Amino acid sequence: MQKPKIDEKLKLLTDFGETEAICTEVRDDPARSEGVLLKVMARGPFETGQQCWIIDRDGSKIGAAVQDVFKQTIDSEVTLSTVLPA
Repeated sequence: MQKPKIDEKLKLLTDFGETEAICTEVRDDPARSEGVLLKVMARGPFETGQQCWIIDRDGSKIGAAVQDVFKQTIDSEVTLSTVLPA
């Protein structure tokens, strides 16, 4: 999986099922050498510390952890921390 681009749609698999997300920001994670922070807009009951999967177009899964959640109307702004494979 490559770094997603702004406005790219992503699929997330969580405890409450599969949901779509739209990428709003991509940046390097200062806490991890190869880590990436993805800020996405998504629907669902996300919680800080929750684990989820980002599903790539080919069906492969990349693990991610919810770092922060900011609720806005129906959607939430969710910050995910992950390491994307090279």
